Amino acid sequence: MKNKSLIIIIFIVIISILIYSFLYSNTGLNGLEKEVSKFVLPENIEKIAIKSGIGDSGGNGDYSTYRVVLVVKTEMTLDELNQEFESRNLTFLSHLPNSDTPICYITYCQNKVFKSERDFTLTFDELEDVEDFSNYYFIEFIK
Repeated sequence: MKNKSLIIIIFIVIISILIYSFLYSNTGLNGLEKEVSKFVLPENIEKIAIKSGIGDSGGNGDYSTYRVVLVVKTEMTLDELNQEFESRNLTFLSHLPNSDTPICYITYCQNKVFKSERDFTLTFDELEDVEDFSNYYFIEFIK
């Protein structure tokens, strides 16, 4: 009888760990980063790095906004890059299609540190050796 109880408890623990692992990797910040990393970019846009973090949205100050920042390199201008993302009608689970909110915010990359307007920074060590940032952009996705 004790062996049956022990087996049941071990089984429940294993199932719980598997469910938690699945939810952790497919929801929240990790889920958003996974969705963004799956975006297929045109050949003329090179994906350099991706990082994520939790920051302030400027609303209630609770620092619960998920942010994923993608670093890309391209010969496109900022306007062309914005048009590319708008024309592709990209969407992911947390973004409402046909809403007034853009799917992403694109800014020039001037150094290895991304700094948003809302007290949020990420440092990209992958950009450590870059001397000319003229073709680099930060693309920020917010949930």
